[in-house]
Amino acid sequence: RRADCSSSCEAGSLLSTSHTKAHPPYASYNSRSAISAMVRIALLCASCAAARAYVMPAAPLSAHGAGVSTVRMEVGVETLPLMMPKQHSWMPKAEDIALASKKWYVVDADGLRLGRMASEIAKLLIGKHKESFTPGADVGDCVIVVNADKVIVTGSKRTDKFYRRHSGRPGGMKMETFDELQARIPERIVEKAIKGMLPKNSHGRELFRHLKVYKGPSHPHEAQTPESLTFGGLTSMPDSKVLDLAEPIGCPA
Repeated sequence: RRADCSSSCEAGSLLSTSHTKAHPPYASYNSRSAISAMVRIALLCASCAAARAYVMPAAPLSAHGAGVSTVRMEVGVETLPLMMPKQHSWMPKAEDIALASKKWYVVDADGLRLGRMASEIAKLLIGKHKESFTPGADVGDCVIVVNADKVIVTGSKRTDKFYRRHSGRPGGMKMETFDELQARIPERIVEKAIKGMLPKNSHGRELFRHLKVYKGPSHPHEAQTPESLTFGGLTSMPDSKVLDLAEPIGCPA
């Protein structure tokens, strides 16, 4: 039996050797598959090692919380030192720009110069009179202008100053003088003067909503209890540079 087994083993080995020699492509395919398997195993080990490098070791369990697992976060990059440690930037909070925190002022435009009054009102709308003034933030107050039909201009602006508007169609340009617009819509004169002194963006359009202009001496904002505001100096002074060009009586020709 032992002789038979040894002979059969020798025959099997000869068959396998002859099969390998007879079919060399199969041998090369087996070698390539073995190499590719080894490459896969090497890549898998490398990826596992890279992932393990980012895993932080678990924190030891405390005595009072032995049954609770704690998560330890990875320590990030250290905070860089401040370039200017003594400089502190302040920005207004929600309560600083809320409408309930704004004051209301009423201005009587009777006898006031248009441009100088508009510049002072623009400062109130923007908030430049406050210590908390911040560019781009709505920290200003609300202003009510009454008697807009009695505002004055100096020099010959009543006849030389023109207001233009366009309907959007070809040839739709409309022009009118200061006197004509004051007789038709006096509120528009004050609104255009003040709006031209506000920022030309969405912030300026928001500030313009806090301006209320009325033709007569009354206004519907008594519930806001506005404070009366008066302007002095050149804003309320009459024009002192009016030239009298009339010839005196008895002047020789």
